[in-house]
Amino acid sequence: MNSATAAHAPAGFLSWVSALVHAHRARLLAYARRRGLDAEESLDAVQDTFASFLKLPEARSIAKDSDDALKLLTVILRHHTQNASRRRARRAAHHDAGEVALAASNEESSEAIIARAEELGRVHGCILRMARLQREVVMLSLLDEQPREQVAQLLDISDGYVRVLLHRAREHLRSCPFEYDDDDARE
Repeated sequence: MNSATAAHAPAGFLSWVSALVHAHRARLLAYARRRGLDAEESLDAVQDTFASFLKLPEARSIAKDSDDALKLLTVILRHHTQNASRRRARRAAHHDAGEVALAASNEESSEAIIARAEELGRVHGCILRMARLQREVVMLSLLDEQPREQVAQLLDISDGYVRVLLHRAREHLRSCPFEYDDDDARE
């Protein structure tokens, strides 16, 4: 909060906001890290969480009960971490498309490059059609290259279940008949 905003804040506003932030910041940062965000992304997500919380008309009354405030902050943070993960996945998809273009400058034929791009699009579409938990396991394990144990811990599931979900995801990707169309471009 800048000094101009602080000057116009209601009396006692900074004290309860400061107490709220100090009481829950460390827990929220740890939660964001467990959800797979790096340090910078975690800090941004927690900051966005507090900003969203403070926009609520009932924020001050909720903040009086530390447990209720933490619960609501955690829910808001969960949404921010999911959004950050989706943004990361989109950046990775764009990066993959850039790699396809880079491969074009090498000795591959244009037909081979188009076939690879179509296959990437097919796989991406198939991943989008997986169940949320299975998609998160695929994103963390295969795309973010997280160890299975860490994926299990982040998603609060067993290591064996991670293996099962990965096995099913691989089978799904092998047999998925996904065809890319204009409706998928809007997702």
